Amino acid sequence: MVIKALLLCVQGFLFIFLPGVVMSLILRRAPGVDRSLVWWGAGGFLVALLPLNFLGSLLRQILAASHSSLLAQFAVAALLSGVFVEGMKYLVLRYKDPAAEQLVPAGIAAGLGVGLITKIFVGLAFVGTGIQLLFGDTSSPLLAQTAARSLPDLSLAAVASLTDRLALLLLNGGLGAVVGRAVLDNKRRLLLVAMLVHAAIELAYSAITVGLEGHGQLPTLAAFAFDCALVAFAWWWVNRQLPVETPVDRKQKRRK
Repeated sequence: MVIKALLLCVQGFLFIFLPGVVMSLILRRAPGVDRSLVWWGAGGFLVALLPLNFLGSLLRQILAASHSSLLAQFAVAALLSGVFVEGMKYLVLRYKDPAAEQLVPAGIAAGLGVGLITKIFVGLAFVGTGIQLLFGDTSSPLLAQTAARSLPDLSLAAVASLTDRLALLLLNGGLGAVVGRAVLDNKRRLLLVAMLVHAAIELAYSAITVGLEGHGQLPTLAAFAFDCALVAFAWWWVNRQLPVETPVDRKQKRRK
């Protein structure tokens, strides 16, 4: 029980702080970008959540009442999320109006802010659950169910949750680069591409979770594989959008 509780606490702290470490590694390659854009992205996401949740709930009720398929409900929710989140990044960049050469890194910073704040309370829940189990509290059904899970099962879930967290961070940063390019080149279709990619990936998550439900560890393994692919591609894409650091640049950094 103690090992399981400690695992959950470590998982929770990594879930909260690991994205910040990855974000700092990325933004070190863009020293001229306004770091406040990270918090503008995070704040804009929190503001966008209110109309997003309201409209999403309303449309789900309408679709459920009309006996629409579960896939249609997920598709509408994913599309709404793409429109609001990527649209918010676009508005932040328009409002802050960074220099043209900084627009793409600024979009990445705003996107990383969204990824940094997304699901952060899940990490706090992991820590809280771990502390309760550490003191032997299994009073609620959730705590009892968690305590009953095997250590390998909890370990796999912990790794999968951390990979999912990094995938969300890097995906939002990568799509932020696309939004920054849309502002830079004044091409609204790139904004539409970002919205559709966001919606498609969110819909894929829902399809994996619901489609494989009841198949033991298969949904976790499938989501983990999907997240690993997203992390690898998004990391490559984000770093490709940032300025290439030359040996001269590295020497100048050391001197400073």
